[in-house]
Amino acid sequence: MELRHLRYFIAVAEELNFTRAAMKLHMAQPPLSVQIKKLEVEVGAQLLLRQGRQVVLTEAGQVFLEQARQMRAAAQRSVTLARRAASGEVGHLTIGFNTVAEFKTFPKIIPEFKKRYPDVHLTFQSFETAQQLEALRRDDVDVGFVWLPVPSDEFDARVLMKASLIAVLPHAHRVASAHDISIQDLSNEPLVMFSRTLDPQTGHQIQDLFAQQNAMMNVVLELDSLLSILNFVAIGTGCALLPDYLRGVTREGVVYKPLRGTSLVKTMAIAKKKGVAGVAAKFYDFVTNNPEV
Repeated sequence: MELRHLRYFIAVAEELNFTRAAMKLHMAQPPLSVQIKKLEVEVGAQLLLRQGRQVVLTEAGQVFLEQARQMRAAAQRSVTLARRAASGEVGHLTIGFNTVAEFKTFPKIIPEFKKRYPDVHLTFQSFETAQQLEALRRDDVDVGFVWLPVPSDEFDARVLMKASLIAVLPHAHRVASAHDISIQDLSNEPLVMFSRTLDPQTGHQIQDLFAQQNAMMNVVLELDSLLSILNFVAIGTGCALLPDYLRGVTREGVVYKPLRGTSLVKTMAIAKKKGVAGVAAKFYDFVTNNPEV
């Protein structure tokens, strides 16, 4: 059964006249009659009673008319949804993210995106950059919020923000009252770090900072959560070097201090696989064109 047969039947059933129905459909009346007869054969029931030029719906025809209208409407909705999905206005989007995106970027974009595209269902997965890139390659996530650099031959990436490292100290630390501190001030001090397994790049960069300043790294604890690092600094386990956006997190027992004589800056970007279209492209464009990000 083809959709055009439903359209022919609905026209005849609504007009109750083959001639008027044919005019409405912009076709000749004899072919319309032939198509309706073929439809009745396919359905296996007489749908229309022909009384001269007038037509009367049989009981089967009345039931079929209701169902035909529903099927036509469903087909029209399917076409609309397919077009919206192709343009990225409906569908499912999985977003990979890191902590900085959660704190700084999501509040500016997620509520507005959901308001503008309510038929896009969002899910989130927290990964560090290396894990996000692998997930993007496998299509386990559609877009990611990552630290640069990323392979430019594989991914489209757009810079969203930069974050400098600052020192986070227990409030009773010997240099907690200083205006700023140097890496030398942290030489051989107990250091709480983000897991170097999850973020080896930053770990190597911090190690290089200490080496350049002839300072000794004394890592006593590695954690996989920045908030956990703040908590362990607060209870006096050690000091930490963390992105400056964490200044916005109020935690009793810690103080934030700018680093003197260093220029370690991390750059966060949104990334997607090259050539990806649909919902992922729509979200990528929405984020990169958002003036608040």
